[in-house]
Formats: sequence, C-alpha cells, structure tokens
Amino acid sequence: MATLGPVGTDAHAEASRHFDRVLLADSFNAAMDLGFSKSIPVLVAAGFLQRDEHTVVDSWVDMHFRNFERTSLVATWESPTKPMCVAVNRARATAMELMDSIAIHPATAAFARRFAPRAAPCFVDAKPVAVKWAEEGRVDGCIGSLDVVKQGAKLDILHVWQPTMVWCLYKPHADSRTDSAGPNPEAATLQP
Repeated sequence: MATLGPVGTDAHAEASRHFDRVLLADSFNAAMDLGFSKSIPVLVAAGFLQRDEHTVVDSWVDMHFRNFERTSLVATWESPTKPMCVAVNRARATAMELMDSIAIHPATAAFARRFAPRAAPCFVDAKPVAVKWAEEGRVDGCIGSLDVVKQGAKLDILHVWQPTMVWCLYKPHADSRTDSAGPNPEAATLQP
C-alpha cells in the first residue's frame, strides 16, 4: 500500500491500521505513481489539497479524474484523524491571537481561519512539515498532529480537537502497471 508520508501523517496512520506494509511518498501524486509502478493499492485523503502561496494547484477531485482510466476506487470510509492542535513556538508567540504566521497543510485552512484568523498561512505538503517549520522558528505556530507536536520541545499546545477524514482506496488497473517484478500479493488485499 502506498500513501502520503513522512512518518506521522494521518495517511500513514490510517494506512497502517489496514495494511501491514506501507510505502510512503512525498505527495499523494507520488503515492499514486508508486502504486501504479508496484501494482499496489493507494490510500488518498478526500481532503487532499495542494496549493502554492497564491492558489490551489491540485486536489483530490483533480487526481481522481486525472487517473480514472488507470485506477479504480474500491473503498471509501470515514474515520477520525489523529488529534490535531494549534501550537506556537514559545520564542515567537505566546497565544493564538499573537501569531503573525502559521504553517498549515492546505486541508486545515478552515481550522487556521477559526483558531488563528490573523496569522498569515504558510502552506506545506504535510502536517509534520508544518510542525517542523514551527519548531525551526520559520513561523510563529502551526496546525499539527498532537503526537508529532509533543515529540519536540519548542512548541506550546494551545488547542486540541479531532475531526474525521474520508479516505479513498484505489487499485491500479492491471494494464497501468509499469513494474515487471511480477504479481504483488498485497495488491489483492483491498478491504480496509
């Protein structure tokens, strides 16, 4: 099974609940390509959204339509994310209302608007990267997964919540395979 990394993403946690072997990629697009090349299932969050500093550049629906001839959607389900939090780098800010900048995954923008409305969002490709940016002092704070934030020492947790996410499991079509290593037994295990 392939999905979004690094270790610590909700995608990694969800995939690990359903599959013994999880390959992590730098993006959901890279995970989809990995799934095609290895002929293994791919787990994508319906909330997948990629943006640069100005606009949305990709989304789940774009990926879904772009790959409709190469893959089949074989399962969808809703499950809780890992607990999320707003955290601040105590050397840069002491409260949500004092943050000027916040690192976020684009899918968490609604939470940034709700909990830190005056902070300028800095978009990253995964919540663990947002936590890293806040730890490094590139931004005042972040929205990250609680377990990842707790691993560091420089961030103070200000608010915790746990929403749900819808997950989409894809199976590459047999003719989309580019890897010649032979059948993959993991590809047959598609039920979450």
